[in-house]
Amino acid sequence: MGARAKGRHTAAIVKELDIPAPFDLAEFITRLERKRRRPIRMCPFRSGPGVPCGMWIGTATEDFLYYEEGTTPYHQDHIALHEAAHMMLGHRGRTRVWERLASLLAPDVDPQFVQAIMGRSVYSSDEEQEAETLASLIHERSGDRPQPLPVSGPNTGRFLSLLQDAFGGAGARRG
Repeated sequence: MGARAKGRHTAAIVKELDIPAPFDLAEFITRLERKRRRPIRMCPFRSGPGVPCGMWIGTATEDFLYYEEGTTPYHQDHIALHEAAHMMLGHRGRTRVWERLASLLAPDVDPQFVQAIMGRSVYSSDEEQEAETLASLIHERSGDRPQPLPVSGPNTGRFLSLLQDAFGGAGARRG
């Protein structure tokens, strides 16, 4: 499928979704469960260096969405939406590495019943880019926006000054 066809496909999926506004991940997942007629288990976890920040494990009877809990609520939602996007797009990435990671995260899921495993770590594959696009379109359609990070703190002024020096922003020193 070409880029334009993929764009039309993801837009069509978004158009058919019942997306709550303001966005609420739990409500979105409940609506998606009804649409798909199968349970979706939300599984927060803490990842680390070299570990994907999200993963979808699909079995014959239910889906498990793993998402990083050590980040902002908006980012948690986006990671979960990215994994749900793999589900909605019918992606089926399954490798030995993902299977091992899945067995660590979901030891109660019998590997012989796992039908699909997708993880969010890099965006080089077409499937990862397609899932990221769909997740972004869902967020956009809901009107949800990330909360601004605080701009004041003990080191904010120094940090902004370093950024200005590095990137030549307003007030940057030249020399």
